Amino acid sequence: MITIIVSIYNAEEYLTKCLNDLRYQTYHKLEIILVNNGSIDSSGEICERFSKADTRFKVIHKKNDGLSAAFNAGLLIAKGKYVSFVNAFDRVESIMFEHLLSLIIKTNGDMVVCDYIEEDSTISSEQAKTYNMKEWSKTKAIQKEINRETEQGFMHNKLFKMDLFKRPEALRFNPNIFIYEDLLLYIECVLKSEKIFYTPAPYYHTFKSRYPIRVELSRLEQETGLRTLLFIIDLCISFKELDIAKLKGRYATLNIELLMRAYDQSLKEKREVEKFKKNLYRFKLTELENMKLRIRCLVARRNSKLSYFIWKLQNKEKYSLVGI
Repeated sequence: MITIIVSIYNAEEYLTKCLNDLRYQTYHKLEIILVNNGSIDSSGEICERFSKADTRFKVIHKKNDGLSAAFNAGLLIAKGKYVSFVNAFDRVESIMFEHLLSLIIKTNGDMVVCDYIEEDSTISSEQAKTYNMKEWSKTKAIQKEINRETEQGFMHNKLFKMDLFKRPEALRFNPNIFIYEDLLLYIECVLKSEKIFYTPAPYYHTFKSRYPIRVELSRLEQETGLRTLLFIIDLCISFKELDIAKLKGRYATLNIELLMRAYDQSLKEKREVEKFKKNLYRFKLTELENMKLRIRCLVARRNSKLSYFIWKLQNKEKYSLVGI
């Protein structure tokens, strides 16, 4: 049996389509755990409606403690031999779990990864074709995720053996991390795995435009991302073939954002401004592969006031909407 854990927060507009994708999978032996993570819209009612119509759906209602706590709540009651994680804003092809299960059984793999498509509109209903699979080294599996342009969803588009989360040392999402918590857990799963397989079939469809804006997190919550990225970089250093420039770029980008937000409150948070300015020197500019990011970092180092002025102009509309 496969357990699918769905994290749900204010997803009423898209939730029914997502859950129907899971309900009408060609593989039927599913346990679908819906974690309603403190939604204030009708998401909870939609979850209850599905659980009454199909006993494979189980519903957990909890306060919004973040993505990690939501997925951990699902793992706590999961009974499947295999597990997958889905975001309520996304879509999956109807053949996804049948095909991934057949691959993981055939190979006795610890995880199987399929490709994904980033969508900004409704997806095609066409079935995905059959693709040849490849065995990945740990280096390849980590590099693939590091190179992703998306900043979320690193545990999606994958099927894992539940043993990775159950056997010592049991793996869990860290509930004290609010950014890159899924990337960290994915890398921990890779490090614990003996066999990893990949199919280029794009069974998972992610909709970045639907995801909640990260700026809704507090600065302290966002700052957990900085610490997590440094921890991930330390984990990756032992793999000499890995190119971790993108990780360093993500660190610099997030740090600049936090510096600008602290600068916005400079009278109250002078120490925070100095802390984030100091962080800008953690990596050399030449270690950042993106030239625009190098320039942003250089400007922020030398003239925070100018950097803040540019940031304010670029983000005026976005930040006025959330009251920052």
